[in-house]
Amino acid sequence: MEDLQWRRDRAAAAAAAAARKIRTVTSIMAFKETPIYLYSKPDIILVIGDSEFEIEAHEYTLASQSEFFKAALRSGLKESQERRITLPEITKNNMITILNWLYRVPLETYYAYNLHGKQPFSKETAQTLKDIMQTFDFLQIKGGGRDYCKFMEQSLKEIGFENTGTRLNAEDAESIVTQLNELYKSGASISPSAMDNLVDEITRIYKTTDAISLKFIEVFGKLSDPDGKCFRDISVAYARELHKKLGQRQNV
Repeated sequence: MEDLQWRRDRAAAAAAAAARKIRTVTSIMAFKETPIYLYSKPDIILVIGDSEFEIEAHEYTLASQSEFFKAALRSGLKESQERRITLPEITKNNMITILNWLYRVPLETYYAYNLHGKQPFSKETAQTLKDIMQTFDFLQIKGGGRDYCKFMEQSLKEIGFENTGTRLNAEDAESIVTQLNELYKSGASISPSAMDNLVDEITRIYKTTDAISLKFIEVFGKLSDPDGKCFRDISVAYARELHKKLGQRQNV
């Protein structure tokens, strides 16, 4: 009877989900509205953070994409027998973000917002991405960085364009470098065109002030775990910009 009631509840939830668009804000458990979750009974309980917030999930969804969960659930340890995993190191919002990704919910931007709109280069935005990437790494889940790269790429491509309202200043350097470094550490990378636009804006403003260039150099120098490929790609973008400017001078 209990299983029958569960199926009825799931059917009702499925009908409700079909009648509206799935929400994708990271703090909302949109994964619970996916077909996988609605039509298959969860068999694992995740106990999240200090508050011990509980979330139900599926072993095959977790273990097939996370080496951490695979080891915990298929090694004969206490967690695999009790079907309950405690994760005090992970916050509720970060775990929901990861579950949304594991259940293939369309990604929502991680940007902070204020009265002026999205803030892709704010300190809050950089910290949010850093927390998300570290959670992927802790749970040994690969591929998350490549998906989140699209947000950073779009932001870099919008720098300097009038209709986007995105302008670069020295205070943005720390956020941009932090985000780039975290994405590269996860195995992702930024397209040359997006990197070129970033460098182009830095060198364009350099005509009136060297504050931005100096700030970027300073921030890279202070990174505790700099990614070599990230530094190389930015250096190559600088070299392309220098080559372009030298060519323009020769043609004058």
